[in-house]
Amino acid sequence: MECAEIRSGFVAGRVPAGPEVDAHLRSCPHCPELFEKEAALGRRLAQAVLPELAPGDLFALVERDVKVEVGLRARLRALPTRVRTAALVGVAGSLMLYQLLLHRRPEYSSGVFWAICAAFGVASVVCSLQLMRGASAPLGAQARQRRAAVPWLALPALLALLVPLGTSSPVWLAAWASPSACFIYGAVLSAPLLLSYWLFERRNDVPTTVLVSAGALAGIAANLLLFVHCPSAHLGHLLVGHASIGVAWALLLAAVSKSRQRAL
Repeated sequence: MECAEIRSGFVAGRVPAGPEVDAHLRSCPHCPELFEKEAALGRRLAQAVLPELAPGDLFALVERDVKVEVGLRARLRALPTRVRTAALVGVAGSLMLYQLLLHRRPEYSSGVFWAICAAFGVASVVCSLQLMRGASAPLGAQARQRRAAVPWLALPALLALLVPLGTSSPVWLAAWASPSACFIYGAVLSAPLLLSYWLFERRNDVPTTVLVSAGALAGIAANLLLFVHCPSAHLGHLLVGHASIGVAWALLLAAVSKSRQRAL
C-alpha cells in the first residue's frame, strides 16, 4: 500500500480501510493525519479540485491545514460527531425547556400539543446530526443531505396547519396578535444555535446548500420555542411570524456565503 493508493481511495469517495491500510499508517509519517477527526481532512482534500501534485507538495498542503487547527474552535471541531450533535441539540433543548416550564399553554389539547413538540424535537435532532456529519459522511450521502434543506424549511409551515386543530378555545383562532414580535423573538432565541453550529462545523468552506440547512435548523428550533411561548393559533400569524424565521435565516446565510465566494 502506497500513499498514492490512499489518496486514490479518498478521491473514489470512500475511506480506505483494511489490514494493508493499517500497516501503511503505522509506517507512514504523513498519511495518519488524513484519517484524523473521522477522516475529515482526507475527504476535504479528495473533494478539492487540485492539479496533479508531487507527494511533497500534497503533504505541504496537509501540513498547512493541520497548523491552522488550533484554539477553542479547533478543539470543538475535533470532538466526535455524536458529542457535537448532542451539544447542538442541547442548546435548543435548554431554551425549549425554559419555555416549556414557564409557558405551557393549557388551551391546547394534550395530544396535539405533545405531538407537535415531538415532531419539532425529532426534526431538530435529525437535522443536527446531518449537519454535524457533513464533513465525515460518505461523499454520496452529502449530496442527499443537501437536498433535504427544502423539506426542513417547509416543516414549520406544514405543522402550522395542525396548530389550530389543537386549541380548545375559539378565541385563539382569531388572534392575529403581532407576528413581527414573534419573528424577532424567535430569530433572537435561535441565534445561539447558529453560533453553536459555526463553532462545531469542521468545514472551512461550507456549501451554500448546507448553510440553508443550518438556517432551516434555526427555524425549526425557533418554531418549537414559539409554539410553547406564543398563544396565537391564527394560521396567518403562524406562517408570517413563526414559519418564516427559518426561511429568513436560510436566505441570510446563503447571501453571506455568496458574498464571500465573490470576494474570493
